[in-house]
Amino acid sequence: MKRHLTIVGVYFVLIIIGIPWYWDKNSTLLIAGLPAWFVVAIVVSICTSIFTAYLLLRFPWNTDTGSDED
Repeated sequence: MKRHLTIVGVYFVLIIIGIPWYWDKNSTLLIAGLPAWFVVAIVVSICTSIFTAYLLLRFPWNTDTGSDED
């Protein structure tokens, strides 16, 4: 159960960081010619994808369909 809460917590933190509602509307900070909030959102999106892939590859899937057709 603790593992599930950790996974949910990581996704929650990634969502909080990835949504740019905490950026100042008048912010002019640029990274490589792009607004900083945009770069942060893209980086968090990539991190979320990597974390999801890790979870899918790390933990076994229950592929038993329940039918015994031997």
